[in-house]
Amino acid sequence: MNKLKNRWGISSNNQLILILLVFAINGSLSGIITKPVLSFVGFSKENVHYIVYWLLYIVAISVIYFLLLIVISKLFGQSSFFKKFAKQSLTPFGFKRFF
Repeated sequence: MNKLKNRWGISSNNQLILILLVFAINGSLSGIITKPVLSFVGFSKENVHYIVYWLLYIVAISVIYFLLLIVISKLFGQSSFFKKFAKQSLTPFGFKRFF
């Protein structure tokens, strides 16, 4: 735990638990929400080729993950940590200008 606290620049165990909780909730919720979102937009396994569907699914889950990350981190009071995390994660893809 100390390695994570040092790497992430946090000092308390409570903050570490909240951060891990946000990661757990966010990952699960983004996986649950993505399929209904795709079907709402009109993409399903029945009407789209399976390769196209899975490519869309990967893109959609990535977008939904980062959108939910903003919302859930604010609910848990960890938005400053996750803003830095999102910036580090999205900078290689050219999203630096959004931060």
